[in-house]
Amino acid sequence: MIWPGSSGRLLSGLKGLCCLASAKGTMQAHEIADRIHVSTAETGKVMQMLVWGGFVTSRRGSKGGFQLTATPDQIKAGEVVQFFLSKYQSDQDLDCPVMRVLENYSAPWQEAFGRLTLAEIAAGRSKSKSLLPKRRV
Repeated sequence: MIWPGSSGRLLSGLKGLCCLASAKGTMQAHEIADRIHVSTAETGKVMQMLVWGGFVTSRRGSKGGFQLTATPDQIKAGEVVQFFLSKYQSDQDLDCPVMRVLENYSAPWQEAFGRLTLAEIAAGRSKSKSLLPKRRV
C-alpha cells in the first residue's frame, strides 16, 4: 500500500512515469511493462490513464509509444497521486479506526513524497531530510 485508499494503479503509474523519466524519450507499453513488472495489458491501461491526466502523450504505430508531456523535473509526484486518488480513492475504509490512524501518521511522509519530482525519484535521490518534519521524541 502506498497511500491509504489508493489502487495498485497509482504505484504502476508512478513506476511507468519514472521509466519515461529515465528513458528521456518514447517508450512502448511492453517496454515499460517489462521494467515495472506488470502485464502489458495493465500497463497500457495505466499509461492511457496518464494520458488522460495530461502527464504523457501517446502515439500509435511501430515508432509510437508514450512520452512525458513535461521534463521530469517539472512533474511532481503529488500531482500524479492527486490525479489517481480523484479517480480511484476507496471509500471502504473511511469508518475504520486503523485507516484513520494510518492516514494521520502517514500525512508527513505523504506531503514530503508529493513534493518530489519525477527526476528525483527516477534518480533514486530525494531531499527527504529537508522535506520531512522534525521527529518528536
